[in-house]
Amino acid sequence: MAAVTVSLQRRLRQKALMLMVAIFLVVVLLSVFFIDTLTQAAKQKNLALKHQVVEQAFNAYLARAEDEMKFIGQDLSSSDSIAGRELDLLFSHHEVLFFGGLDFFYIEWANGNYSMDPRARLFTKADFKTVIGAGLLNRWASVKTEDGATLLVLKTKLLSEEQDSTGFLYGFISLNDNLTLANELLDSAVVSAVRIYDVSHNRVLLEEHKAGVDLSANSLRSSLPLISPIQDNLQLDVIEANSISSAIFTNALPLILSVGVALLVFYFLLVRQMKVLIFQPIETVVYKQEEELIPYIELQPIQRQSRQLMAEIEAKDKRFLLLSDSVHSAVIFCNEVAEVELVNVEARHIFPNSVKARTLFDFMPITSHRSIQDALKGNIGITFDLTLTELGRIYQWHAYTFRNESDYRGLLLVGKDITQETSLTWQLEQLSPLSSLIERKVDTDAILNELSYLSQLPSHIESSHLKGWITLLLSVLDGIGQQDQDVSYLPLGDVFRQESDCVMAAMGIEATRALVDCSVETGSKVVAVGVHFRGLVRTLLMMVMSNDMAERRLSIRFNSDMELEIIAMNDMAFRPLFFWMIKMLSESLGGHKKTLQNNALQLNIMMDVNEAGEDALSLQANQVIAWIANDYPYACVVTEALQRFGLKVEEYASTDSFFTQSNVLTKFDAVLIGCDKDVQSQIDMTLALKLKHKRDHLPIIWLNSQTPSQIDDSVYTLQGCFFDYNLYQVLLKACEEDGISIANHNEQEVCWVMVGGSRVTKAIWYNELEQCTIATQWLSDLADYDLVLSYQPNAIIVLLEPQSSAVILAAQTAFPNVRFYSVQKWPDMPDNVILFDLVSPNSGEQIRFFTQDVMQHNTNSRSNE
Repeated sequence: MAAVTVSLQRRLRQKALMLMVAIFLVVVLLSVFFIDTLTQAAKQKNLALKHQVVEQAFNAYLARAEDEMKFIGQDLSSSDSIAGRELDLLFSHHEVLFFGGLDFFYIEWANGNYSMDPRARLFTKADFKTVIGAGLLNRWASVKTEDGATLLVLKTKLLSEEQDSTGFLYGFISLNDNLTLANELLDSAVVSAVRIYDVSHNRVLLEEHKAGVDLSANSLRSSLPLISPIQDNLQLDVIEANSISSAIFTNALPLILSVGVALLVFYFLLVRQMKVLIFQPIETVVYKQEEELIPYIELQPIQRQSRQLMAEIEAKDKRFLLLSDSVHSAVIFCNEVAEVELVNVEARHIFPNSVKARTLFDFMPITSHRSIQDALKGNIGITFDLTLTELGRIYQWHAYTFRNESDYRGLLLVGKDITQETSLTWQLEQLSPLSSLIERKVDTDAILNELSYLSQLPSHIESSHLKGWITLLLSVLDGIGQQDQDVSYLPLGDVFRQESDCVMAAMGIEATRALVDCSVETGSKVVAVGVHFRGLVRTLLMMVMSNDMAERRLSIRFNSDMELEIIAMNDMAFRPLFFWMIKMLSESLGGHKKTLQNNALQLNIMMDVNEAGEDALSLQANQVIAWIANDYPYACVVTEALQRFGLKVEEYASTDSFFTQSNVLTKFDAVLIGCDKDVQSQIDMTLALKLKHKRDHLPIIWLNSQTPSQIDDSVYTLQGCFFDYNLYQVLLKACEEDGISIANHNEQEVCWVMVGGSRVTKAIWYNELEQCTIATQWLSDLADYDLVLSYQPNAIIVLLEPQSSAVILAAQTAFPNVRFYSVQKWPDMPDNVILFDLVSPNSGEQIRFFTQDVMQHNTNSRSNE
């Protein structure tokens, strides 16, 4: 797991920024707290002033009520009212009573009578004799009645004009739902709520608040004694809603901005000083090798250690350069992307362009590129030889991989001059020619191993196949012992076609046994072919075709203009003879081999390609190919190959479907007939097409999984294994012939639908009806009659064998213009079927007579209608 790296400078900046943010938040909170505290103190002072205003408003209300009491007393003293009519006199001055401070009054006369304001019963139902007992002379007093009414009562003496006492006048102010008093108190100082509390009797006299004001949250309260003419000890509470106002933040905003700007400037200054005082000296130690020690005590040990390490590295580099120049070898170092890092003197002498080159591939010969790439991938034991003609030397190179200081894979190339050794070897070979031949002799253990394997094969394997296998082995071994001198230039695809045909014939296996992947482009390359290359191809085909694995594939392609890559799937891990043959043949061709992860064998060979070959013919995109699969395996592979060629493909499941299926096409450029076991079907179709077109040479191609015992010389056959190039070449030859024309059924007025019949019967009828230019469609039965009769409602249906009566009647009902004819009788045959009893097997003469009678009968029936 890779270590996680952290930037110390960035981390310190982050910590400093966090500290500045924390200080900023603390300053902001303290500023808001102090401003809010000052604001609350100011509000408390303001609320105390409002408390006085409310108190004055309450006393003014009581004074107004006292004035009203005086007016009532004077009015009663100065008038000569009739006894019992005092209230009428008083209410005649309604403007005073209705707009005064009293809610109602009560008069107690000296003679024991009383007069009660009729409004009194609006406020309480209690007995007033008990209520007036709480009244004090010329003093306001609070009283709470039995029915819960809270009243303020004032008692005054009534005097006549002679100053004699005539009774007492009681004035009452109701504190329950007194909206007038409540509004005056609330509006006088613009407060949210007021509350008058009787401390002496521990009860609330008045409590009112403005509508729509929520006092459950934060609020300000002023509770002071109420100085009033009321006898009791009262307390006045003034409450005002207190919400967090944006004015607090508005007032604090200048201070917050000032502090923020100051801290931001301080942060940047701090970061700058940290970089100058801490990190720049560290960078000086790491990146700049100064002679003098830096004046920082903490960093001087690091600088001394860095100087010591650099001195040791420089000393090792000098020793290594001296060592690389002193050895008699060419040494080249490169990194993981092949960039040159070091080239010693001898390597520069061999490759003068290496001084200006960026990578190995810029100056190393192309023949060494594959080996260098394998070494860079991590493969071990990579060696290759380079012949330098201009220097007259031969160098043998060894590639070694290592891990460099960045923990990436580097590459060391060591080239040793083996010119003298090679020259001596050549001289020895001239003196002793047999020495080189000894190397080509096969190991006896490998021969014995292969013979032992063959002896253990199952008994059902035919001796001819085993003989063919041994013959192939001997031919390959014989080719290894020969000198590869006779070279001919052939298309690569022809070589694989010839060798696969040879291996198939010798082993007696199917053409579909192995899947050969050779494109048209690859197969068209004209290459130099000798006995060793043919032996190599033959060996690879033997390995693939005898493979018991699920996938038997041989892939051939060019990686470049000259490098041929062959990949063969095989299970020859315990048969060393084949690997010895592959080794000998590939080395003689200058190729390289390796085993892939799936045990497939990969060969890379530099081929001699003839670029001046003739331009090959090509198929046209508008050409149409009929592909009749029959029982040929892997029919989809053939279809995909034809589509890759850009051809129009018409697929048919069998020969019957080709003759009976309706076609809109009028001509096929070639007909490809597949076959596995049913060879007779292939022969019959070829014969039928020849008879129809009255010529032997038709563009017919036989595609057999096994080589047929009898091959028609007039048709084209696919020799060897099936692959793109092989099929393409045989199609080119076939398309040179005139195409096969198909009758256009849509031009006929009446279509004949032929139902049932054996293959032989269908072939006889098909030929005779074609000579009569009658358009036909062929059905195995009448189950899907609607698919055909929907387009041919006037068709003539000929029953070559019995059919279901229910289906015939249903078809007649659905298509009343259809005519049914039968060539044989069967029980329960419907009446709408016209019988022509023909002798089986049907001859051509019978069919012609039947055709004439049916056409005449149909003409008469149509004319009668």
